[in-house]
Amino acid sequence: MPDYSMTDDALAKLPAVFAPNLFKGQVVLMSGGGTGIGKATAALYARLGADLAICGRDGDRL
Repeated sequence: MPDYSMTDDALAKLPAVFAPNLFKGQVVLMSGGGTGIGKATAALYARLGADLAICGRDGDRL
């Protein structure tokens, strides 16, 4: 099975169409934030200034 996941560095370099600091001062709870769409979404929220609380089934991936 191919691995389509991106590294943390690759996620951080992806372009975003949203305004910088759009979520500054906001808290986001991301479930499933260790892999896949949850991880990518959490990374984007972090880049946009949100404070994150990330949870998931596998603590090592978080």
